[in-house]
Amino acid sequence: MRKSLLRHLKNPENRFVWLRGSPGTGKTAISLSVASTLEKCGTLAASYFWDKNQGEMGLDSIEQFPSTLAHQLASFSEDFKLSLVRHLQKPTLASVQNFPLEKQMKMLMIEPMHELKDIWSLGKDRVVIVLDGLDEC
Repeated sequence: MRKSLLRHLKNPENRFVWLRGSPGTGKTAISLSVASTLEKCGTLAASYFWDKNQGEMGLDSIEQFPSTLAHQLASFSEDFKLSLVRHLQKPTLASVQNFPLEKQMKMLMIEPMHELKDIWSLGKDRVVIVLDGLDEC
């Protein structure tokens, strides 16, 4: 399964992979394995694994999702970091953490990534973000 997913992700025509199934069927284990392999290859840009049983770590809530992903992407890519900083320097974004989550996603992820679409599309390897447990948030 892992090899099949990794092969699928290498194809530029494939933008998403959606694993679905009943609880306890191994979706998270597969996602963790794929994320680990991608990290070793240097193509894992970010990952987030929701877990309703990990409240003390903040993994049971979507509250930290936009800022966590933005931080990981900034650590992964200097280009993303510079784009994010340009966006955060706008006076209207002084309190982005207090914005509704949808606006946080737009300001911290979508707009900075949009600036990079031409840069990242030239790269030899795909940039991958692994998200797990979307149904739990």
